Amino acid sequence: MRSDRGDKRTFADRARREQIVGCAIELIAEVGYPQASLAKIAERAEIAKSALLYHFTSKDEIVAAVVESVFTASASVMIPAVSTATTARDQLAAYISANGTFLESNRAGAVALYEISTSYRTAAGLRWDQAVAESVDEHGVPPEFALLDPHTIIQRGIRSGEFTTAVDAALVKDALRAALDGAVSNLARDATYPVGRYVAGVGELFLHALGAPQ
Repeated sequence: MRSDRGDKRTFADRARREQIVGCAIELIAEVGYPQASLAKIAERAEIAKSALLYHFTSKDEIVAAVVESVFTASASVMIPAVSTATTARDQLAAYISANGTFLESNRAGAVALYEISTSYRTAAGLRWDQAVAESVDEHGVPPEFALLDPHTIIQRGIRSGEFTTAVDAALVKDALRAALDGAVSNLARDATYPVGRYVAGVGELFLHALGAPQ
């Protein structure tokens, strides 16, 4: 999922790539991943398909750039929120709340990522999550992204005694991610969906279920 091109582009090239990625995000969010062809992305960017292929050699490379763009935007919101919390309870609350903050301000990006995650296949037939796992195995995860792993936060809360309910941290993490992804699937159907209220409810539900102090 990671591009192998070196970063030797001019400022104009980087600006054009950012424009193409932004158009790809908008288009994928609107029509879905399968329908967002290279030709349609080029048309949205108001450039020739040949010009698009100068910057991106394939649709897979555009997908990689879209994923990187959305992840970077989410990290810029979530890492500061989680890193300033000191207890596991507050970190988990910040993680959940920051998800809502990101979704509210980056609806198109979140929906585009959701569309990719449910429809994408590599040339080798890998699903999006499998391709991501393969990339992580090859390249590792930046240390700052470890802050965005709810599994680690939940485990720490169990060890410290902040979370008093006897639970399997991995199962709770999976359930939490599924609940937060539910906000995005609702956004994909309804652009006016009240994400903030939904995510706040998810936070209250999971903190209560974990026996976290109020």
